[in-house]
Amino acid sequence: MRSFAAVIFVVLAALVAGAASERLVGPADTDVPAGTHPPQIARFAVLVYSMNRGAKLRYVGVSDSDVHPRQGGMKYKMVVTAADAGGATAQYKVLVWGIPGTYQWMLLEFKKIKLN
Repeated sequence: MRSFAAVIFVVLAALVAGAASERLVGPADTDVPAGTHPPQIARFAVLVYSMNRGAKLRYVGVSDSDVHPRQGGMKYKMVVTAADAGGATAQYKVLVWGIPGTYQWMLLEFKKIKLN
């Protein structure tokens, strides 16, 4: 458990470092706390899922993001597009809960969306 916590810390540190290089555009960004933008949270979800399941997924994009206050933090619901090692992309329904400005984040759901 201790090593898993260390891995999560490293992942979060990498995401925060990457966040500093992203350029934010638009008035809606002013209402979102630093480090809590949907692309960063989606990257977190893909990395945590990949490490936990041994999958080799790569973040491609995020759509349909929605955020609501929940149990002292924020609950993010989004559709994330990720690519496998062969380059094939798929969409995933993702739920992440976290407290902005902290390292308290959890991946609650990461399910592949089946196309009809």
